[in-house]
Amino acid sequence: MSAVVGWDKVKGPVETAYTLPPSCYFSPDVYASERKRIFSGGWVSFGRAEDLGNAGEYFASMVADTPLVAVRGDDGEIRVFANTCRHRGMQLLSEGRGCVRQIACPFHGWGYALDGALTAAPRMKSSIDFDKSDFGLIQISSAVREGFIFVNLDGAAGSVDDWLSGFSDLHQPWNLEALRTASRREFTVQCNWKLFLEVFNEYYHLKKVHPGTFGSLYQDPDPPEPVTGCFVSQFGEHVKKGSVGVLAKDHNELPLLPGLTGRLSNGTRYSWVYPNLSFAASRDALWMLEVTPIGPTETQVRMRLMFDADVMQLKGFAATLATYEERMQIGMAEDIVVLEAQQIGVSSQFAQQGRFCPELEPSVHAFQEWYAERMSAVS
Repeated sequence: MSAVVGWDKVKGPVETAYTLPPSCYFSPDVYASERKRIFSGGWVSFGRAEDLGNAGEYFASMVADTPLVAVRGDDGEIRVFANTCRHRGMQLLSEGRGCVRQIACPFHGWGYALDGALTAAPRMKSSIDFDKSDFGLIQISSAVREGFIFVNLDGAAGSVDDWLSGFSDLHQPWNLEALRTASRREFTVQCNWKLFLEVFNEYYHLKKVHPGTFGSLYQDPDPPEPVTGCFVSQFGEHVKKGSVGVLAKDHNELPLLPGLTGRLSNGTRYSWVYPNLSFAASRDALWMLEVTPIGPTETQVRMRLMFDADVMQLKGFAATLATYEERMQIGMAEDIVVLEAQQIGVSSQFAQQGRFCPELEPSVHAFQEWYAERMSAVS
């Protein structure tokens, strides 16, 4: 990948930088390199700890085309395992959420405790020198920070706290760990995973793509925060005082999140934790997007609406939540139309590297510069 034309153009100040080479959005070779350098070789978001509140609760999904499962153990610890039986490789748990007393292979009945230890291997007594302690589930490096679960497949990405350096302090006013999910939605989009997250982190498209909905609700944002971790974050005030989570003026909006004061009480912080987690932390809610590439031009998206736990107990919350869901669905539908058309355009043989609007696309540039550094590094 170091020979890809255009990497050097991506690096440097946003005012002079070029966008990624178009092949980064459709090439199978680039996608294969991403799996190694970006998704296997770094810390990747893998859900929320709140989903695994009790022993046996699990979440199964893919990272770098590798099936994984996160599970809460009897000791209260969250562990992440390769979702693969040690007998003959059967996928143990189907993708999604659930709860089990033990992890049982549906093929030949091998069983595993919640800490990954092999506890049952039927009819294996005649196998010479077979020791169950040698065949526990493969544990993946994982960590929980601010309520988010992160995994590192190759175990060589270094400390998660270095990866997230400065993240907790910057987001402290929103108390991310305490927020709870009130609504979730999963869907696929026919576009590259980077295109999907890039549109969520730039202001340039708002007035053109969302003119009748929320294109006029935001002021131009502050410059991105100076950070040392593998993320970018940009705060912007709202044009008018009030929530941007509801569109109709006659609908109720929710109270401020505890801890927000001053400018933070009437604005939204857009953050992108590389590579696959992005969220909008606003005055009353958090919109979370977590993506999983399915291929070079298809992306699975897990979307959540998150709120203060006490607010979720208020009378009439369900009705108010529906207006927030409607706002997100409308905005997402408008974005997806553009994204799927952008995928067609960027895949053209005539597509070339472009340039950035420095005031409205600096977060996209920050990600692309990080991406170019990792993809062009000598192995």
